[in-house]
Amino acid sequence: MPVNDDPSRIENASRAAYDGRAEVRFAAIETRLAALEVDVAVIRTSFATKDDVQSLREEIHAATERIMKVLYEHKLEFNNALAAQREDFHVALVRQREEFGAALARQHEEFSTALARQHEEFNMALMEHRVELHKTLMSHTWKVYGLAIMLLGGVYYIARYVH
Repeated sequence: MPVNDDPSRIENASRAAYDGRAEVRFAAIETRLAALEVDVAVIRTSFATKDDVQSLREEIHAATERIMKVLYEHKLEFNNALAAQREDFHVALVRQREEFGAALARQHEEFSTALARQHEEFNMALMEHRVELHKTLMSHTWKVYGLAIMLLGGVYYIARYVH
């Protein structure tokens, strides 16, 4: 007779059911197993026949199969819920990636606009400095021209009247 007294095969306490249906099923199965244990105790004390023991074994085997079926259904429900969560996570990740891409594109556009404005302001300032430099250069050119004319006039005066 296989050992069916191992509680870890029936229910793992660390894996709690994620909905009430599995808990109800487990409670019904536990109730049935308790009744079977009572039947086993009665059979042992009443010197049961071989047919009674065989009937009890078949019932225990059927209960084990029902438990395994419930566990398998619970595993399928859990896997389906996990797949749904994975899909929801994937959708949220895609949405977040799109939002991030849109925000990055907006930021890139704002940066490009600011850079173009700064480039234009720099060109305007450079043009203003060029005009100021040109005015200053022309002013110095006229001063040098005036000084050169005065020097030539002085040299001419000295050459003509002093000699």
